[in-house]
Amino acid sequence: MADPFPVSRRTKAMRVVLALSLALNLGIAGLAAGMLLRGHEGRPPRHIDMSLGPVARALAPADRAAIRDALKARGDLASPRRSRDADLRALQDALTADPYDAQALRAALTTPASRVARFQSAAAAALADRIDIMTPQDRAALSQRLTERTPPR
Repeated sequence: MADPFPVSRRTKAMRVVLALSLALNLGIAGLAAGMLLRGHEGRPPRHIDMSLGPVARALAPADRAAIRDALKARGDLASPRRSRDADLRALQDALTADPYDAQALRAALTTPASRVARFQSAAAAALADRIDIMTPQDRAALSQRLTERTPPR
């Protein structure tokens, strides 16, 4: 019996699956960055929320805005569309390279995750910087809001 999925068809299918997976991951990262850039009245921007969790939810709106502005000023908010497009092009180039370059493929797949990790680190540093300049009363209020919003263990 003939193989219904010859090697060439399986390879193409795997390439499509990988490309779709990368596109989904990049889309989620782009949405998170877009929400941060756009801001939300009274709620933490989603991608700060995703990276800093309960602390970001407990911040006052002015503190969240200051963190967003600090990240923008430091250049830690690269254009998600430009990054996503470049990442997708790098993946497409790696998939169609002849001869195939496994290292280029791995780099194309890990670059978006590295970018997210760098952003989360920058967001944590911006949060720490903001907390550093808070008064003792502001830090106590943040601690209280954090306690109120964090379910008991």
